[in-house]
Parts: sequence; structure tokens; C-alpha cells
Amino acid sequence: MNIFSKVTIQSLKKNRARTIVTIIGIILSTALICAVTTSIASVQRYAVNYFEYTEGKWHGYEKSSDIGVYNKIKNSDKVSGAGCLSYIGYADIDSENEYKPYLYICGFEENMDGLIPVHIITGRMPENRNEILIPEHLDDNGGVNYNVGDKITLEIGDRKADPDKIAEIGISTGDKDSEYFEHNILTQQNPMTAVGSNDNIVLTAEYIDVRETREFTVVGKYMRPDFEDYFAPGYTALTVPDDVDDFTAADVFYRMKKAKDIYDFKEENGLGGRTHSEVLLLTGVSRYDSFYSFILGMAAVIIGLIMFGSIMLIYNAFAISVSERTKQFGLLSSIGATKKQLRKMVRFEALTLGIIGIPLGIIVGIVGMWITFLAIGSKFTIFSDYNYAEPMRVRVSVVAIVAACIIAFVTIMISAWIPSKRATRISAVEAIRQNSDIKQKKYIRTPKIITQIFGLPGMLAHKYFKRSKKKYRATIISLFMSIVLFVSAYAFTAYLVGAVSDTYETFGMDYSYYVYNNNDDVPEPEKINELIKNTEHITDSTYTVDDCACFAIERKNLRKEVIEKEYIYDDTDYIPVEPDKAYQYIGLSFVEDKKFRKFAEECKLDADEYMNLESPQGIVVDNSLDFNTETGKTERVRYFIKPDFDMTSRIYDDIEGYYFYQLDNGNAIYVKKYAEDINDNTTKKIPIDKCSREFTVHVGAITDKKPGFIESSMATVVYPYSALRAVFGKSADKIRDISFSINSDDIFGGYEALKTSLKENGYSTAELYNYADEVESKRNMVIIVKVFAYGFIILISLIAAANVFNTITTNINLRRRDFAMLKSVGMTTNGMRKMLNYECIMYGTKALVWGLPVSVLVTFFIYKAVNEGVDTDFYIPWAAVIVAVLSVFIVVFSTMMFSMSKIKKDNPIDALKNENL
Repeated sequence: MNIFSKVTIQSLKKNRARTIVTIIGIILSTALICAVTTSIASVQRYAVNYFEYTEGKWHGYEKSSDIGVYNKIKNSDKVSGAGCLSYIGYADIDSENEYKPYLYICGFEENMDGLIPVHIITGRMPENRNEILIPEHLDDNGGVNYNVGDKITLEIGDRKADPDKIAEIGISTGDKDSEYFEHNILTQQNPMTAVGSNDNIVLTAEYIDVRETREFTVVGKYMRPDFEDYFAPGYTALTVPDDVDDFTAADVFYRMKKAKDIYDFKEENGLGGRTHSEVLLLTGVSRYDSFYSFILGMAAVIIGLIMFGSIMLIYNAFAISVSERTKQFGLLSSIGATKKQLRKMVRFEALTLGIIGIPLGIIVGIVGMWITFLAIGSKFTIFSDYNYAEPMRVRVSVVAIVAACIIAFVTIMISAWIPSKRATRISAVEAIRQNSDIKQKKYIRTPKIITQIFGLPGMLAHKYFKRSKKKYRATIISLFMSIVLFVSAYAFTAYLVGAVSDTYETFGMDYSYYVYNNNDDVPEPEKINELIKNTEHITDSTYTVDDCACFAIERKNLRKEVIEKEYIYDDTDYIPVEPDKAYQYIGLSFVEDKKFRKFAEECKLDADEYMNLESPQGIVVDNSLDFNTETGKTERVRYFIKPDFDMTSRIYDDIEGYYFYQLDNGNAIYVKKYAEDINDNTTKKIPIDKCSREFTVHVGAITDKKPGFIESSMATVVYPYSALRAVFGKSADKIRDISFSINSDDIFGGYEALKTSLKENGYSTAELYNYADEVESKRNMVIIVKVFAYGFIILISLIAAANVFNTITTNINLRRRDFAMLKSVGMTTNGMRKMLNYECIMYGTKALVWGLPVSVLVTFFIYKAVNEGVDTDFYIPWAAVIVAVLSVFIVVFSTMMFSMSKIKKDNPIDALKNENL
């Protein structure tokens, strides 16, 4: 250790308070960086474990394939593991679920544990072809209970559609259809061939072609498998595979030795199945560069904000150190120390403090995240519907720790580099005299308004501010950084939450219910709606009649980017093509009048004007997201420039036994229902004016607020229900399908109560969907992101406030001799207060003038990063700007008051004697 290092160590020891504060700053900064990197590693590992447990460890999945493909994949040197579920057959088990009446028996085989997600609840795996493993939901969902050890005899065969039963239901079939039905075997991908009658009785139209009878011994039960679709007609039971050939049907699962090879492997082998996109994305494999641009952009913003705040926090500590040691550097320089040696002293100080602070910061960060995940880790099980019981726990990753150390070290060295340059910039004489911070090249004039408001103290403060800018610069920079940090952090979280909310769209309903009517007995929607509203746990319900049509739209009403990106069509075979018009499918939603009135008021419109049935006007919800497979980006689409225009379309008449197909030279082509081919014998040509009528939709307003009663992702025109006939005329009688959007205070209790209520009143429950249950994990994802995001805002805000507090209090402490001098010449406490009030205003104003424009610029960069993944609009977070403006002055004034309370009892003589202030 050379003499300069020894001097640095001695200086650190003598200034213990400053040294401890600096080390604490390094510990906090490192801990924050470590917390971020450790959290990312922990969440990534947890997510991978979750998906591999619930869905399997496979990278590729070939559904409805065969054993030939399985053998080809299994024998590839690029594949580390493979498994399959080979087809054996179906057996009727008298299930209580009419749409799931079978046991689907398949042979289970895998050469890697966990490749296929089979989780045994009790018992064991089958060891021969006469042992069977059954799923738990066979009892819960199907009402068929088997226990371990039971002997069951099953008649196993193939599912086939029955043409005679199909004809009984009302669907005509030809000779070719009968031949097709006879030889085609239905699989798990084919839902039950059945329909619900008006008496809530399910009419089936298929049968089991029995091939064998086999006795099984139940050796275990397992959790409902992820690979069984909810619409599958059979409960999946597993046994040992039968003797198979290359043509035996099978579902194939496989895992690559190198995950990144999956897409090339599929292309080379002509495979078209699924990839385990969640696991691949989390392990760094994606087909879309935009995904990584989005992730890297977000990571860069987070790390950048942390480094930004950390550099200022640590920089201030080193700047204060250099300021205090200016005289020391001058003395060393006068006896021969070079600028390089002085810079090394500052860097050695940074290195010494880093060696102490970084390891402690890593420990604090890991312990902090360990405590955090210990407290809330179990909450993450809700994402698996409690099927994955493992709680989130901290994962100590070498990569995460190394990354945190490197980032923290770079942060410290950058923080020390600026003061080290300053330490060597002045001469030895200037350093010893310590007058380099005060420079006056010309006479300083004080504006009269300052003297009028603040008097002599204000004038002194102004002159002091102008003569010693360096002493004020640290405070202003600290405030500037705090403003940028807060506004940027708020913008980051706002854009991130918006992107997640858009991607995981949850709409605004808990249940949806659909009533389809094929006869003249059309129930009144108000009657059903009242029944729903009066059900226990139901808090709100509304009904809509929805339709969709291809509209002709004048190009002048469409946005330029919509035309350029070809989101519209130049022609169509649905309605006659006209010049200067474009075509697009637009939704129509006729909502309950009461709900429409509320929606119009939310859009700040006069509801009465839009409910005038003599000239009905619609409100277009023009804000949809569309995933572009070419760019890998979720793009936002808005079609229209401004309201007050018409769109036209046509309604075609129903012709018994036929359906409308397309237009051809002014004629409507109708095709015979269930026709195998479209030719002259199966079609009718009717002049368009003989079989259809034109209708017009007037767009009175445009909004991007999507109401909860709209499920469609397309642009939709909203009307009151009472305007249905005014828009469609007599054709309104054709539109009888009604949908209900329902909210509840108990998503499970309300669902069961609603099912019971509908059944008791003679309504089918086949089209009642527990939408909230399906999207609960998506809603929780949005909530979790909000919690972490706003926690990040609070943390960054606290760091910024602490930074400002530390800078201002240190600045005041260093000026104790100045204040003592002013006291000695007669300045009163009130005069001192006026001087500091002026300084507070100057601090706040200067910081805002620089901080707000930079904050807007950083917000723009955040917008660009988010926009790489999800198309969003640029906006400035004005709420954060207002909070930042108010907070700056509150923090500055309160800090000044605190600092002055500490030094107002100083003895002026003692303060003037002390050169270390």
C-alpha cells in the first residue's frame, strides 16, 4: 500500500460519519440492484417450474399424430426426451355429463420424467395392459366413482358418427356422408356429436363401435391432465401401450437438447404441432425479435433508473468528500503529488468503500427478497388455480449476483470519476486557499422584485447563488434527478400496467350467458335479465343483441395508416362494390337502454340525442388490438378520423334449405345447406334487390373506451336496444340471439346460484360461462404487476427524497461558517429565513425547468420500449408531473427547516474557528 492509499484510509477513518453514510448509500444501491436481478431470476425459475409441472417439460407437442412420427422424433440425436399417448379406444361409462360420456383409454410412454404432466394423487402408474390409472375429475365432473383396487370391465371401441341419428336431429345426409361416417373415427379433438333440445335433453348422434372387452384393475388416480381439452368427450385414463404400428394414432411430446433448435427441428421434419411457448420464452427462445426488444427495453429502463438514482446518491457522497478534502489535495499537490495520483486516491477510496459496501449490499438484497417471498410467495399459487402448490421462493443465481456486482461497481466508479476529475482541475494554491468555488467576473445585479419581496436577505442569497454556483449545483442536480426519477418511474409503471392490461384483456364481466332462438317463441330479454338480477350474489346484469356485417365506408373517413397497412379491403363479395369506398367487417351491439344511457354519459354525450328513434345514431368503439404475426407485435387499430358519417351494408333474406354465400354480377348466390360441393345443382341465383335490403348506420360519436358488455375485439357500433327496429326495419325480427353480461360478488357461489335459477325457470344453462374463473389468473397478473410497479415508484421516490435531503443538509452544514459570519454582523433569524426561502424557490424553479423536459424525453423512450411489444399511444403522466412539482417545494422547504433547526444554536465564534465545516 503506497503513501496515497494510506492517506486515503486515514481520511476515511477520521471522517467516520461521512464514510458510514457513503457505505450505507452503496449498500442500499447494491441491495436495490441485487433485489431486481434476484427477483428476475426467482420469478423466471418459478415460472419455468410452474409451466413444466402443470403442462409438462416438453418443447414440442404433436397432437393427433402417429407412432411413426413418435419413433422418428425419439430417435433424433437433437432430442433429449420423448413420450406419447397412443390411442387404444373409448368406453361408455354412463357419465352424468352428457357431453363427456366416455372413458378415453390410451397407452402412456415417456423416457423423461415429467415430460408429460401426469401427477398421481394416490396409487401408482400401471405396469401392464390390464392396469389403469383414472383421472380425479371422472368423479367430480362425471359422477363415476372408482377406487384403487376396483376391478372394472370396459367395452372398448371407436367413436363414430351415426348418420341415422343425425337425420333424426334434423340434419340431412347423403350416401357419401354415410360412407364417410362409417369409416371415420372420432378423436378427443372432436367434441361430442350431440345437440341440446328445448327440454334440456341432450340428443346424441354417435355410437361406440366395440372392438374388445377388457378387465382393468384401478391402480391409482391422477390430477386432471393439462393435455385433455375441456371440450374433449372422454375422461383420459392411462395404461401400458398395446402392440402398435407406425399408423397408430398418438399424441407426441418431445424435449430438445438445445431449446433454441426447436423451430429448425420442426421445419426440417415437417412438424406442424405446438411449441411450449411459455417455457421457451422464459428460457430465452422466441420466434419474434420484438418480444426481446420489449423485454430488453423494459430491463434497460429499470436498471437505468436504478443506476441513475444510485449514481447521484453515491456521487453526492464523493463530491462532499472531495469538497471537504480540497485543502488536503492542495497540500499534497504542493509537495509533488501528480494529478494522476490524486485521481487514484479518489478511485481507491471508491474501491475501498465498494469492497465493503457491495458484499453487504448483496447480502441485504438477497435477505430482503428472501423475506419478501417468504411473506407473499404462497400468493402465487393462485396462478395455477392451486394446482401447483410450491410457493415462490428466492433463487440465488450466480448470474444475477455477478450482474448486480458489476452494475453496482460500475455505478460506484462512475460516481467517483466526476469528483476525481474535479479534484485535479485546480492548482495547489487555489486548493489551499479554497476559493475556487467562488468566482466573480463582473458585478452582479439583483432584480428589484427580489429586493422588494425578500429584502436584503434575498439580495444576499441571489448574489451568493450567482458567485458560488458549484455549491448550489449539487442541490439542483439532486432535485433535477429526483424529478426525472419520479416522473420516469411513474411513466414506466403506467405504460407497463397499460401494456399488461391490454395484453391480458379481462373485459368487465364475471359471467356471460347466451340465448339462441330458432323458433318464433322469443323470450323478452327484460324478463331473463330480471331473473338474473334477482339471483343471489348477482350484482349487475345487462343484455345486448349483437351482429356483424361488412360495411361500405368512404375512404375520406378512414385514417391514413389503416389504408396504408391494409386493415381494410378494396372489394368484397358481400355487398356491391362502389368507387372511392373501402370495406370492413364492423360489429353492431344493441344494448339495454338503461346501460346505453349510462355509456353515453360516460362518453360525455347527450344520451337523448342518441336515443332518438327517428334518426338513430351509433357510438363507435374504435380501439382494438391485433397481433401481427409478421412483426411479432400487438398493434392497436383505429379506423376512423372523426364522427358524423354514414356506413352502408345489406341484410339478406332467409331461404329455407339454403344460406347466403356471396355476390356474383349483381346476383346473390345461395347454397344448399350441407351440400358437399358448390355447383349449379346446389345453388340459386337471385337478383340482389329481390332478396336483400340496404341499411345505413350513422356514426354520431367515436370513443376508445371499451364497455364491459362488448366481448368482440373488432370495431363495434353501439346502439340502444330500442333502436334495433329503427336500424334494421322488418329484418330486426331475424336477429334473436341475445347475450347477457353479468357481474357477481362471489364468482363461484353466484355461478352455481345462477345455474340453479335458470334451470328452475326452464332455461338451458349450456351457454352459461363462468368467465371470471377463466380470466382470474389474467386479472391477478394485472394486479401483481400493479403491486410491483407502484412499489417500484415508492422505492424510487424514497431514494430520490433521501438524496435531496442528504444533499441539502450537507450543503447547509458546509455553509455553517457563512451563516455564522452573517449572524456576527447582525442578520436576524427572520432575515435568515427569508434568505433560505429565496434559495428554496430558486432550487425548485431551476430543477423543474431542467427536470420536466428531460422527464418528458425519458417518458418518450419508455413509450418506444413498450411500443416494441404492444402498440400503445404516447402520453405524458400529468398526475406525476403535478405531484413532482408540489413534492419538490415541499421536500426543499421541509429539509431547509430541518437543517436550520440543527444549526441555529451554533456559537458564531466556534463556527468561524472550525475550518472543517
